[in-house]
Amino acid sequence: METCVLLSARRYDFKDDGGKQVEGVTLTYITENVETDGDTRGCQPLSVAGASSVWSKLAVVPGVYNLDFKQRPGPKGKPTLQLVDLKFVQPVSFIEGISSDVPKS
Repeated sequence: METCVLLSARRYDFKDDGGKQVEGVTLTYITENVETDGDTRGCQPLSVAGASSVWSKLAVVPGVYNLDFKQRPGPKGKPTLQLVDLKFVQPVSFIEGISSDVPKS
């Protein structure tokens, strides 16, 4: 598991061009463990897809979470990450007076 600050989460549920139902969650997060080159400063947000079951585990967003990933083959055999689980650690606030969002069902 990797400790990250989860910035946002978005559910999706649609049918693809072939009529197959596609559902899941896209998470946007930042982590300290991203290497940057000489032309980049700060924390660049990362995004990862996860199973729709992850949605119910979101306690507070934004917040600190432990994220558990697995690798799977992507286009042309390149590895891609998929979120398989997460665990809430603590809330986080970037601007005083703006509270974290508690998800609505």
